[in-house]
Amino acid sequence: MGDNIEILDCTLRDGGHVNHAEFGRDNIRKIETALVRSGVDIIELGFLKNGEFSPDQSDYNRIEEAYENISHIKEKQKYSVMIRPDWYDISQLSPRSGEISLIRFAFYLKDIELTKKYVGTVRELGYDFTLNPVNIMSYTDEELDFVLKEANGLKPYAVNIVDTFGSIQAKDMERIYGFYEKNLGMDIRIGLHLHENMSSAFMLMQHFLEIKNPGRMAVIDGSLLGMGRIPGNLPIEMLLDYMNTVRGHDYDLMPVLEIISSVIEPEKRKREWGYHPAYYFTGKYQIHRSYAEYYIDHRKDLSLADMLGIFHLLKCDADKRDFSKARAESYVERYRRELQ
Repeated sequence: MGDNIEILDCTLRDGGHVNHAEFGRDNIRKIETALVRSGVDIIELGFLKNGEFSPDQSDYNRIEEAYENISHIKEKQKYSVMIRPDWYDISQLSPRSGEISLIRFAFYLKDIELTKKYVGTVRELGYDFTLNPVNIMSYTDEELDFVLKEANGLKPYAVNIVDTFGSIQAKDMERIYGFYEKNLGMDIRIGLHLHENMSSAFMLMQHFLEIKNPGRMAVIDGSLLGMGRIPGNLPIEMLLDYMNTVRGHDYDLMPVLEIISSVIEPEKRKREWGYHPAYYFTGKYQIHRSYAEYYIDHRKDLSLADMLGIFHLLKCDADKRDFSKARAESYVERYRRELQ
């Protein structure tokens, strides 16, 4: 780490949205080893979730299962796992006993009290933690002020700017970062997690670094080849190269590029991710990205022009940030009626 910036790779966690976390045990270990050799500062090993554990997946019931995917060749890395409090029984979590030191909490505002309860548990068990408020663009100023005040009391490792629907633009980044900078204690890192709906993650990362307080620690997320919940994330290979070229870091790109060729590109041939106009418009209108996914996967009768027409209607719906199949179908019917 240098320049007051840490880089976190979330391929094994966010990338798991693409393939149901079914990377295969050998590939999980290969990915982790490549990231260690690249010098990435924090490696996220996957989710802690309720459910049936498989050694070929990067979702775990117990943190001991995640330890099996650490190569023990690390030099300086931290390891993390993510918990959504509404998806996990925290009583399954064991005390910290090794390299996994960081629990990242992704939560909706409605679950803030449950998150605070879980934070108390992980602190008692010896872990650091981060707060990742889902879809930060949906927060009012009053709600954001409330969450950041709560964060100051909890004293997390970091609070992330999470662009869940890929809808942040440069002016939004300035507003939200300014809010974080003003309201968070200086001992708390500001994190950044970007999605590629509008093909702007790389630009937004650079803008974040331009406006960032040089005295403030930051954590920036990326993933191999941008693998993540479709349309994907900030590609970590671009992030690492930028940090080397522009900001004087010394990450090793070769292990990253090799693992992309051998493991990640074959995954992309199975299930494509990346820019798509339908996801662009869900980002632009701050609509849940699952509407684009649903129409692309299940409504082959809809053209892109049809989808845009539907999104024009849906953008005015107060519940546009909550996906349901019934709502998706109702808007298709409404769009068809209005065409007649």
